Amino acid sequence: MENSEKLENNDNLNNKRRLKKVRIVKSEYADETLLKNFYDYLKEKDIQEVFGVEEADLIISLGGDGTMLVAAKEAILRNIPVLAINMGSLGYLAEVKPQNAVKMLQDYENGNYKTEERAFLEVKYEDNVFYALNELVITKGGHEAHLIQVEVYSNDIFVNKYRADGIIVATPTGSTAYSLSAGGSIVHPGLNALSITPLAPQSLTARPIIVNGCEVLSFKATSRDDAVHLNIDGNQWFQIQENDLVTARLSKKKIRIIKPINSDYYSILRQKLKWGDSVL
Repeated sequence: MENSEKLENNDNLNNKRRLKKVRIVKSEYADETLLKNFYDYLKEKDIQEVFGVEEADLIISLGGDGTMLVAAKEAILRNIPVLAINMGSLGYLAEVKPQNAVKMLQDYENGNYKTEERAFLEVKYEDNVFYALNELVITKGGHEAHLIQVEVYSNDIFVNKYRADGIIVATPTGSTAYSLSAGGSIVHPGLNALSITPLAPQSLTARPIIVNGCEVLSFKATSRDDAVHLNIDGNQWFQIQENDLVTARLSKKKIRIIKPINSDYYSILRQKLKWGDSVL
């Protein structure tokens, strides 16, 4: 199944992977005192840290899911896997704890791991192509800005016109991020789908919708005060004009995330969302 969580075949599981060079992407807020054993292991095994992804065998993300988004942008340049160590809070993508970092590296070298593939959102704007692991957001320009109108089309067929603070178009990966906070649905990463979630819509009937990821979505946004912004994964912003066209579809480009052999998507959801916990 395309864009699915998958266990590598038995031959790959038994292959030993000699790590020689790693690219480390880390959050400025990461407490690196928790990683002394990790850095000692790199030194002991003569694994070199490089500062260009072109030379790396593996990208290691040290931080939360935000740091993982930065690492993803580098991984797409050279289709190499990413191992995410959770130095943040939630960690839907970065689930390996700092105290387990060395063991996870050893497991990777011994072929004892799972590879999870997540598709990017391919966004086209002004003849440029951008990739988002989580989402694109079309939103009003500031706190005092008026509501905006966003027309949404799918394969040039009109879907809806949202009068709202904006809309979120999320990948299955991004469905547990900003989209979830705005009332969107959780979408399993194995689905070839995109979710459209309105932000504080004026109409109570404007509800989130999940669409086929193969469809090309296009957007036209207008505002009374010309204050409409396009935000891609929270780290790229553009002010868009009334006649500007933005399109998006689920890309064939994917990121490969190294996970523990016993990693379980639903277990992560139960843990992070505290499903079943008492409300008292």
